[in-house]
Amino acid sequence: MYYIFTTAIFIVFSVFTLQYTIKNRKEKLEKNLLSSEIIISMLFLLAGILFPFMIQSHSSELSQNTLNFLWLLTALILIIELLVWIAVIMYNAVISKKDAQIMAERNYVDFCKDIEENRVYDLKSDITRKLLHLFTVFVIFFFWFLGAILDNLGCLDEFGGLDRYSFAYWLIITVGFAFVIMFQIADLARLNAFYTLPKWAKNWYCKSMKDNEMDTFVASTPMVLSFVPFIFLPFPLFATIALITTGADGAAAIVGMKFGKHKFNDNSDKTIEGYIAGGFSTFIIVIVMYLLFQNTLDYDFLKAIIMAIIATIIFLTVDAFTRNMCDNMLNPLLIGIGLSIIYLL
Repeated sequence: MYYIFTTAIFIVFSVFTLQYTIKNRKEKLEKNLLSSEIIISMLFLLAGILFPFMIQSHSSELSQNTLNFLWLLTALILIIELLVWIAVIMYNAVISKKDAQIMAERNYVDFCKDIEENRVYDLKSDITRKLLHLFTVFVIFFFWFLGAILDNLGCLDEFGGLDRYSFAYWLIITVGFAFVIMFQIADLARLNAFYTLPKWAKNWYCKSMKDNEMDTFVASTPMVLSFVPFIFLPFPLFATIALITTGADGAAAIVGMKFGKHKFNDNSDKTIEGYIAGGFSTFIIVIVMYLLFQNTLDYDFLKAIIMAIIATIIFLTVDAFTRNMCDNMLNPLLIGIGLSIIYLL
């Protein structure tokens, strides 16, 4: 039952996120943000519901005692993180309310104006942002191979059925959930009580937050949450979805900024060159991941080709027509659903 702590945390975040969205629904409707934020709250709820089934989903021999220990350890990590954040927020709230000058300096409207006035859009800043997203995939692969190495060395044998799968997935899930909680707490504080944020958090937002994220949650949170439903797929497919979301999207953005000459239309900042790069990268990622992990997959190259085509079509469709939804959320969800259907056929 130790899973209940993590499940409860994510249900609470789902409620807080939905409460914030409903409270500001008029503004969200005007800025076409309502549906995205409702989906984010539902993804928090889904993550909480699915958590009890994640770690053991690929490890049938994992003992209940070991599973309970992993659940408890995850809960302790997340609770400690929450307590640290609560302490930081309370401290900043107290010093801000005691000093009118500090409170005046911590005005979110002025903060956003400063960002807009001093914003520099260049290739370097965009690469930095995309590398942060790619770091998510690096963590996934690192933990996967760490689990494989420790399993081969026999280091996991003493822990009641713990193997490369359960160990790697526990690390991926725990770190991913901690990442999500960190960003969502910061976002809820930023959007509701900006003065409670510490200076380092403001500096990060100043460097990384895009203009279209100023009145909503940053893209990192829904992106990671969108990976959650597909953790039950074979690891190569799960990693493929994550890599497309970060790698193909990054290729589209960087190629578009560096080499893009032809805009889709006057109202779009996306280019045909970036569009082609994203689609090509998606196709290549699916094929390369199949070739690298084909010994662990139970489908042939023809099905991999079909998956690559479907994933590319979905990526291009989302990239071309999505205007009022976060593509970092839609891409993994829709591509994941598409690949899951093809895999199960």
